[in-house]
Amino acid sequence: MADIKNEIQSLRDFVAPMMPTVAFKLQFMPTEFRAEDLIIQYKGGVSETETGYHYRHDRTYQFVYIGISELDCLTKAQPLERLFNNEMVIPLKGTTRYLRIESFSLSEPFKTESGVFAIIGMLEVNLREARGQITYPKVEHVGVTTPQLTIEIKK
Repeated sequence: MADIKNEIQSLRDFVAPMMPTVAFKLQFMPTEFRAEDLIIQYKGGVSETETGYHYRHDRTYQFVYIGISELDCLTKAQPLERLFNNEMVIPLKGTTRYLRIESFSLSEPFKTESGVFAIIGMLEVNLREARGQITYPKVEHVGVTTPQLTIEIKK
């Protein structure tokens, strides 16, 4: 079953190895920004039927990196962009399922009111989920009855 909290944590785990010095803020936009913060937020989604058996969740996640300069923001965001463009799936923590990457785009860096700089990345992903199905009792015994035939052969 799709779980947005697990998806956000899985996104953090996916990008953490390439950004070891950042402080992650998950689904939390602080009032004061500090350099080296990376904020990951769920921004919305839609579900669509694909077949009678399953449907697809399209999700949008926002990554906000806070840096000390425009160049710092670009330097940290570009490897993130490369990671999302090179990979096709993101493993979901604690499951055998994946988020499928559709696209990743970056804004231009900008100066915040608190004096630090920020850059915003938008990640589009999807995941498919099976519908609940009615479960019927298993057939435990099958019997076959055939009528008895008599065959007469004449010479």
